[in-house]
Amino acid sequence: MRNKITAVTFTAGMALLLASGCSNSGGGTNLNQDNAPDTSSKTGQETNVKRPDEILILADMPSGDFESRYVAVLSKKYPGLKITQLTTSKEVTLANLVTATPFDLIDYSITNLETIIDLGIPVNLDPFVQKFKSDLNRFEPSVLKDVRSYSNKGELLLMPYLTSPFVLHYNKDIFDKFGVEYPKAGSTWEDLIELSKKVSRTSDGVEYRGLVAGTSVNRIQTQLSLPFVDAATRKSAVGGNPGWQRLYQTFQSIYSVPGNLPEKAQYSDGATAFIQTKTLAMYPNLFGLGTLQAIEGGIRVGITTFPVFKDIQNSSTGLFASGLAVSTTSKNQDFAFQVADYFSSEEAQLQLAKTGVVTPLKSEAVRSKLFEGHPAVKDLDLSVIYKLRNADPYAKTTWDKKALTIVQRYMQDFVSGKADMNTTTRKVDEEINKMVQENMR
Repeated sequence: MRNKITAVTFTAGMALLLASGCSNSGGGTNLNQDNAPDTSSKTGQETNVKRPDEILILADMPSGDFESRYVAVLSKKYPGLKITQLTTSKEVTLANLVTATPFDLIDYSITNLETIIDLGIPVNLDPFVQKFKSDLNRFEPSVLKDVRSYSNKGELLLMPYLTSPFVLHYNKDIFDKFGVEYPKAGSTWEDLIELSKKVSRTSDGVEYRGLVAGTSVNRIQTQLSLPFVDAATRKSAVGGNPGWQRLYQTFQSIYSVPGNLPEKAQYSDGATAFIQTKTLAMYPNLFGLGTLQAIEGGIRVGITTFPVFKDIQNSSTGLFASGLAVSTTSKNQDFAFQVADYFSSEEAQLQLAKTGVVTPLKSEAVRSKLFEGHPAVKDLDLSVIYKLRNADPYAKTTWDKKALTIVQRYMQDFVSGKADMNTTTRKVDEEINKMVQENMR
């Protein structure tokens, strides 16, 4: 089966060549090793741990990204180590890999942890943290709190190395065209809804829209820390929940602004409207690739803080992040943990920050290096990324991913006025309850 798995292997020597040729992306930045911070004590690096000749990392990303993210960083720490990328495909699923290939680490997003937990992949990292005396105080406390919320035992199942913060993107050209002030830091959803009324209009045959709620319901759902399912009753937690009513009312307020939901528009089509057609004024979304795509597409982009609610002024969305989990299939779990631990060290994070990786660490030194020297973001106020805290974790269950799909299925009819809130939440409750019963364990 192994020969069917996509694998890309690099030696340290090849990595150095690749690093020198990737300077435009920032992936091959060489730190002055004399000035690099000594983080060995903070990350529990142990020299007497047996190092294998090869480490296998399951990471579904383009090989070029793997080179600049993993090879360029790890080859400096572990010269001569063979670093192999595994990826899934239609023919080789994650479930196939678990039974066929003893990989060491898996790069996975926190919001999808449920998938690898169901497959029994992640090892509890707490014993390794204690064994190697890794100092977790380097992380923002809210990050680890959220990671642990995905485990019903509160275990640390993943070592985060990247956060995906949300900001409000805005198109300066649209605001300038209509002589409207730009959105300000600390704006509430209510503030932006009022602002959207000034730019949602048709001009020269073009339908301009003011604001969207996000490409997924889980932006505001996590911001309000709303559960999908009551774990005790195993029933839907949507209908009759004041928090969910607030979410639906917010969506309704956004899309009922005249001109803000043209005939063929979708509540979730913000990326298309902002980046491609350039007709959306305000786009609350992840800071990252989409930001660069908009800038490189000729949009005069501004960013400010993600919209907040009046009574929770300092709270953004819940945590969206990625990290490394040590696999139960690994034959080198001690070393795999040390690799994951090192990847979230200040030394490694300084390198990653320059490529655009937003750190989960508290370190101001690392934060200050974000996109260092990248001309595309020189006019952006990157400090807004760190101004809000992550919302408190919501109560997780194993059915949340499917429940989110159900909620989103009925949202378009709701925002377009085809169904009222009671009808919508009743249908959502019925489907979630049915889904839970069908997937009961």
